[in-house]
Amino acid sequence: MELDRALDCSSVPTRSTVGSLCVQFVCSGNGFVLLLNELMNYSDLIQSIRKRFKFSSNDSFHLEYSSPACSSVYLDNESDFKMLFCCAKIYHMDNVLVTVVKDVGKSCSSTSVVVDDCAEMIDENDYLGDAFKDGPQKFFLSDEWGSYLSHAGQKFESIADFRDKLRKFAVQSGFHYVLSRNDSIYVNAVCANRDVDHCGWEVLGSVASINQCFYITRFNNVHTCRGMIRNRSHRQLGSKIVRTCIESTVCLNLGLKPREIMSNFKSTYGYEISYKVASRAKKRCVEKMYGSECDSFSMLSWFREAVLETNPGSSVVLEVDESTERFKRVFVAYAGQIQGFKFSLPVLYVDGAFGKSKYKGQILAATGRNGNKGFFPLALCFCDSETEENWLFFFKNLKALLEPQGRIITFISDRGVGLLKAFDLIFPGNPHLYCYHHLRYNLSRKYKNKGGEIVVADVLQKFFKVAYASTEKSFYFHLKNLRDEGGAATIDEFIREIPLEHWCRAFFKGCRYGIMANGIAESFNNWIVAERSLPPFAMLDQTRMKEMKMMSERSVESKSWTTKLTPKMEKRLKEQLDRSRVFRVIASHENVYEVRNDKYSYSVDISTRTCSCVKWQINCFPCAHALAAIQGARLDVYDFIDPYFTAEYYRMCYSFPIAPLSNVDASCSSTEDFILPPVTKRPAGRPKSKRIASAGEKKLIRCGRCNKMGHHNKKSCTEPLNMLL
Repeated sequence: MELDRALDCSSVPTRSTVGSLCVQFVCSGNGFVLLLNELMNYSDLIQSIRKRFKFSSNDSFHLEYSSPACSSVYLDNESDFKMLFCCAKIYHMDNVLVTVVKDVGKSCSSTSVVVDDCAEMIDENDYLGDAFKDGPQKFFLSDEWGSYLSHAGQKFESIADFRDKLRKFAVQSGFHYVLSRNDSIYVNAVCANRDVDHCGWEVLGSVASINQCFYITRFNNVHTCRGMIRNRSHRQLGSKIVRTCIESTVCLNLGLKPREIMSNFKSTYGYEISYKVASRAKKRCVEKMYGSECDSFSMLSWFREAVLETNPGSSVVLEVDESTERFKRVFVAYAGQIQGFKFSLPVLYVDGAFGKSKYKGQILAATGRNGNKGFFPLALCFCDSETEENWLFFFKNLKALLEPQGRIITFISDRGVGLLKAFDLIFPGNPHLYCYHHLRYNLSRKYKNKGGEIVVADVLQKFFKVAYASTEKSFYFHLKNLRDEGGAATIDEFIREIPLEHWCRAFFKGCRYGIMANGIAESFNNWIVAERSLPPFAMLDQTRMKEMKMMSERSVESKSWTTKLTPKMEKRLKEQLDRSRVFRVIASHENVYEVRNDKYSYSVDISTRTCSCVKWQINCFPCAHALAAIQGARLDVYDFIDPYFTAEYYRMCYSFPIAPLSNVDASCSSTEDFILPPVTKRPAGRPKSKRIASAGEKKLIRCGRCNKMGHHNKKSCTEPLNMLL
């Protein structure tokens, strides 16, 4: 038998023996040693014990052993046999003492541990359906926590390391402790049931002055209380423990949400944690990476110095109030993006997004558009609020980047607070488009309490046709229908507020590339939604890494393209060519053609790149009529497509990388500026008019931002912060 061949007692296993364990069996003063391995089974072990101790087939007995977590563990079946090896690995046991206890007055038929020479162990899972079987045992990363404390004299790197391992040991072992002494030198922990059940569990240790390591001086690992039960949760499983478990995951994914942390922790460590614990653990991870939110403002000085040193040609402007040394605003644009923007479309989407960190703030962004309909980040500004002063600061620094390029840039915005006046002062001659979706929302507000949803929907549908009208005749035709549906007085008042050239396609004289909405800016704001929850320095650094990675990936991806245009524009070209097949082309004179179908005719001038449908001029991309005329003239259609849509220009956009930053010498930086956080202002808007519930109607909670008791949380907090934290 395989087990008998392993009975050589002189073969003592070492720690390097994989799956092997030295086990001593004792019964009534007699004993023997077996070298067991995981390939053996429980029934062979029982038969060997019967043979060695000369038990008869009617003798009944059971097996017991002890582990650091429990003084008595039964070894009754195949599952217990496998768990013996698991315990040995978890608690680093080199050998195990198993006591064989003979059951007096019991026979083979009354015990489950007896195996007759001619019988086999029966596992009920072999005869049950899948829904009724015991599932396979899952091992969690928390299993090793039970071996963190083992003996007196054990060494820990620091007192903080010991406290962390003590918490995890208690969680995994299923008991609670209290600290009778806890200072910078000594830690003395006793079982929480010491006063009730007189439990003797205790651990005492101190820090050695010679090396600042922590040593256990006294350790009694025997519980004499009512018992330890490992529950699904534990009150000492707080954010400090969870932070050490999720730190590497959060570092790679700052967008991880608390509920995702809760789910991942349950599946990985086997314990349930609350939403608050998960949220605080994530916050602790961010603070360990970037420091506190207050210190984040001082790190902006080092960030400016590091960016300008590693990315020459970048623009980083940091403004601080000299009298109070408080942060005002910062503007950041990297050299790689400044150079790459020359090869993107001459359009910029400007928008503001609110910050969600402790000090709130606003993030002003200028985002370009590449030739494959994707966004191209150009510049960021972090400031206290969306005011005219901050927009002036943003546009002044933005203009300094754009003027050397010599291009006329078309701007798209949602007419944010303070934006229009600042834009007219800095960019008086540049085209400025208003987002159609925001205009539609403004129009719908004029019908509040004046009409039903059906009326408002009809008005907005007709306004859509007015905004998209390609010719002046078409504009006035649809405007008449809009005035009839929505009321002439209301519509005329609304149109007088916004100049036609800023929103209607028929009156815009430049090349707008078919843009009607500020969608690219909204896409960018959603792209950095996780970073907006971080303090300023962390937000800028994480956004930089995200943009650096995106530019690298797009550069690599574009090298595999084989088409002349970018993939999306190549697809659009093929679709337009398919539509052009139904048209007949009649030459008028040089470069001028009449393009007809069964119902309509169009005039196309390929020398001026114009079509009477106006789509070529509006979209800066040949329409189906233009493509029919170009092919009728036997010319190459690619010669009439804007170079910004070519794969070559796209590759040039991302050929200027953002250089990485190294912070190994951050502590040796010559910049020693200490910048205080800004004085936060109460958000703009009218105070709430609805009745606020009186005290006692709602439970008071402590705000994580202002640290005051009240009925608000960190996200809804509007308290001004004007203290030195």
